[in-house]
Amino acid sequence: MKKNGVLGAIFLALFIFLGPAQAGGRNEVDTYEQWLKEEVKLLITAEEETAFKKLSGDEEKDKFIEIFWSKRDPSPGSKENEFKDEWYKRLDYVNKHYSRGSVSKGWHTDMGRVYMIFGPPFRIQSAEGGLKPDPSGGTQLEAPPEMWMYQPMPALGLNSAFTITFRNYQYGYDLDQQTPQGIHRAMEIFPKVVLFSPDLKEVPLHKDTLEENSVEGKRIKEFMTTGRETKQFNLEWLPIFTRALGGSTYVTLLVQIDPQTMDRKKLKEVTFFGRLTGDGTEYQDFLKTVRVEQEKADKLVMAFGFPARPGKSVLYLGVEDKDKESHTLMKSDLDVQNFGNDELNTSSLILSSQIVSKSKDDAKEEFSPYVTNDYKATPRWGNVFKPSEFMSVLFHIYNAKIREGEVDLAIDYFVTSQGVAYKLNPQTIKTKIEEGKTVAGGTEIPLSPLQPGKYTFKIKVTDKVANKAIEKATEFVIE
Repeated sequence: MKKNGVLGAIFLALFIFLGPAQAGGRNEVDTYEQWLKEEVKLLITAEEETAFKKLSGDEEKDKFIEIFWSKRDPSPGSKENEFKDEWYKRLDYVNKHYSRGSVSKGWHTDMGRVYMIFGPPFRIQSAEGGLKPDPSGGTQLEAPPEMWMYQPMPALGLNSAFTITFRNYQYGYDLDQQTPQGIHRAMEIFPKVVLFSPDLKEVPLHKDTLEENSVEGKRIKEFMTTGRETKQFNLEWLPIFTRALGGSTYVTLLVQIDPQTMDRKKLKEVTFFGRLTGDGTEYQDFLKTVRVEQEKADKLVMAFGFPARPGKSVLYLGVEDKDKESHTLMKSDLDVQNFGNDELNTSSLILSSQIVSKSKDDAKEEFSPYVTNDYKATPRWGNVFKPSEFMSVLFHIYNAKIREGEVDLAIDYFVTSQGVAYKLNPQTIKTKIEEGKTVAGGTEIPLSPLQPGKYTFKIKVTDKVANKAIEKATEFVIE
């Protein structure tokens, strides 16, 4: 999978001399104040610190911290954050090795701060000590200076190899008073330089990678080589497309499994795995373990998702039972919708008959197109409803233009069938919103006035600011 070359280049320029980063992360802390004052004080910008101090609830602060580290992730497509891991590795090291006297935290010292920002030097050299004049008369024994040597770091304005000298003035080693201004300048700009994604406002959707020697990795590799499908149990899937960060699209697959003669209990929790391939060498792996969301007669319904590049792709989809004893492999074309341009657009239309309060487990999910701040909609498999039900329609609106901080949208709803057409109550959305944010839309209709049969539900979204409109439709059935 290709990485972001620009971010990778900046990251390597800063840390290539460090060797591979160790796994690590933020240890549990007693308070958010400790995170702010002891863990990221050298890293957080003044604007971020001001914003963090204005937050009140734990949920807001947790999200801030997640986004804080996401902005400093050199490879946002992976679950690992190499910069964060390296930062805490350094923090642990300096607090163990450079604490002294009344200074209980090593990063408070000059040596600790230099280590945190520039990392371990490739060479340390000590000169000889000697005598120096004492202002009160006589002479004073001078401890030998210590010199840390570094390779160039162009991203910090240090284009050639440099040396940082520390001298023991009285209470331990501090920066030489003659330290070049270029070093001081590099330390000042460091927090800005490592903001790889400064405009990020949401936590990115991470991509999974199949391990080549894992059971799933071997099965997909063999499947792609031979092309032979395996169907130890039947399944069907339907795609839902929503916008993700970085110009990608989040693909949610709503899946229905027919256990046939299998023990249903073994399919109450399954693992989806596979690969989405596009043009050239681009591909996207996924590996998700999920539980059944709905049981419909003898069928099991569940959903999982992953971020993907827009465009025509080939989907190699695998699913295995909890014990990895039975599996199904199937191949299909998948045209991933593009939400990355600046055109007015909407997500897929999601039809549901049940809106419930969001659970704690739902809150932990990486992303779901039918989970909002407070509620979760259960999508109806096949969009099949009964006349006694209400049908809820949910969707997201993208790229609405803003005038004086507000969007101005008109949404028309239509239900059509052969020889029948209904125009439902329209909706107006005029509200303040940040640039680039998503607008949620939707309606609910009673189905009792409609006769059994096949119908089309269509929406027309008109952006009054941009004077543009878009239509989107989906089929549903009343039994």
